[in-house]
Amino acid sequence: MGENLYQQLVRRSWESGEYKAGPSEREDVSAAIEGRELRKFLRSKMEWIVEREAYEARPERSRRPEERTMKLAQYVKFREEKFGGVLFETRSEKVYTLSQTGSAVVKEIAAEGGDAKAVIERLKVKFDDKDGSIEKDAAEFIEELKTKGLLVE
Repeated sequence: MGENLYQQLVRRSWESGEYKAGPSEREDVSAAIEGRELRKFLRSKMEWIVEREAYEARPERSRRPEERTMKLAQYVKFREEKFGGVLFETRSEKVYTLSQTGSAVVKEIAAEGGDAKAVIERLKVKFDDKDGSIEKDAAEFIEELKTKGLLVE
């Protein structure tokens, strides 16, 4: 199946490094108008991609403190259940069952956000953690969620 004009222009731009769209294939006036509109559209999409990738590539330590907040990854959904909770990763269709403690951690992240330290401190106060067991368990669980790609900062 052949590529449309947009796909051809994107491929040519990607390969050459030049992001120009114009009436090089056709010289009539309607092609020139189409080329200008296509160029504007293509440029806006390329700028959006560059901006998004530049933000995602920025190291954690260079982000402002208010940006350092954990959240569930884009394709992860959480549902609370009687036994605890369920995390569903929609891209790979993996399902993770959570204990009540795991569910409390995920609920706290979803509700308030913040970095791992802030989430753990709120959980310690909420559950009156005198012996530090919640702190240890929550920290390990948060690291596991990050390792599996279910949690992002």
